[in-house]
Amino acid sequence: MAGRGATEAPEAARVAAGLGGLLGPLRRAVLRATRKAEGLPDLPEAQIELLRALSSSPEGLSPGAAATRVRVAPSTVSNLVRAMFAARLVERVRPEHDQRTVVLNASKEALNLLEPVQSR
Repeated sequence: MAGRGATEAPEAARVAAGLGGLLGPLRRAVLRATRKAEGLPDLPEAQIELLRALSSSPEGLSPGAAATRVRVAPSTVSNLVRAMFAARLVERVRPEHDQRTVVLNASKEALNLLEPVQSR
């Protein structure tokens, strides 16, 4: 009996790894199809979550506060902001009173994209 369990473990691990490799792409494909069918923007979920946090804070958020709000690492917010700034979804503002800091705001374009998401 001990030999049988030892041979099943590698097979189970192989099957689990194979399924894991299929589930991620399948989930992303389902999300894309759902967004397209509903007329929603094709943005990654992490970007949508950051935009929701920024849109609920009219005064803006620091990168650290944004990371806390969406429960991700500050480095993740930095990467998201870099991509979203390039896509004109996020604005970086330096407050007059402290030029060492930055405040993040959702752009008007981002708010327009987010509107259908918020209404669902």
